[in-house]
Amino acid sequence: MVKQIKVGITGQPGFMGAHFFNYLGLKENIKRIHFEDQFFENGNQLDKFVQECDVIVHLAAMNRHGDPQVIYDTNIKLVNDLLAACERTNSKPHIIFSSSTQESQDNLYGKSKKDGRQLFENWATLNNSKFTALIIPNVFGPFGNPYYNSVIATFSHQLTHDGNPEVHVDGELKLIYINELVEEFYSAILETLPLENGESIINYEVLHTSVNKVTDILKILERFKSDYFENGNTTFETLLEYGGYDPYGYKNELIFEIAHDAFTEILASLTEAGLKYSSDRNDDAAQITE
Repeated sequence: MVKQIKVGITGQPGFMGAHFFNYLGLKENIKRIHFEDQFFENGNQLDKFVQECDVIVHLAAMNRHGDPQVIYDTNIKLVNDLLAACERTNSKPHIIFSSSTQESQDNLYGKSKKDGRQLFENWATLNNSKFTALIIPNVFGPFGNPYYNSVIATFSHQLTHDGNPEVHVDGELKLIYINELVEEFYSAILETLPLENGESIINYEVLHTSVNKVTDILKILERFKSDYFENGNTTFETLLEYGGYDPYGYKNELIFEIAHDAFTEILASLTEAGLKYSSDRNDDAAQITE
């Protein structure tokens, strides 16, 4: 019988959390420990959760709010609440933290990630526990929330809801697709990420898999709107049969999965118009989940 690793994910209902939770459900060596956002409001439930886990993947965070100080305070509180539960129960799980390349930028979201990582590192050092921080680039994929998770989700939503996407700063985005990112988290659970001298504290920068200008992304999504939303080509098979389509060549234009992301968003929009479409969509239920 395969020995199972007991894994809990804070922020489980969110964009990254839902994808990763479903991914782990396919792994025989993983036992998923249920988590709800309300556990952060109930010390007993949070204590029980941390006691059950061999590994905690901390994804719960706020990344959008009108007041940046609220973002900072919320994210630091989530870290402190989780660590307090570990202290109360004398639990020493391997904590895996989702940080961001925005750590190096001058904003309070990035500062909350950097300071939160330092809090985890200090706790791991004092308790002789294992801690891994994954510093990740911009993430996109199916079921991302517009105006919250990614510019691709926002553009897709605007294009299919009579909006007019605007590019204010045409910078280059370093992107990683959600299915690629969950593999990185899984590797961290298995402790296969590079170790330096056997250290128990690991800061691992996840490499982006594509770099694209914002205007280039918008042009491709506009083409998808024309081809699949306006002209009625509403099967994914149609996308695969598109004239001259080459998944490897197309990856150089952007990356293949953007097609699936935009295509899913378009089909969801068609559903609102009355067309039949089934999906395993998991919408974010709370603002504090990523």
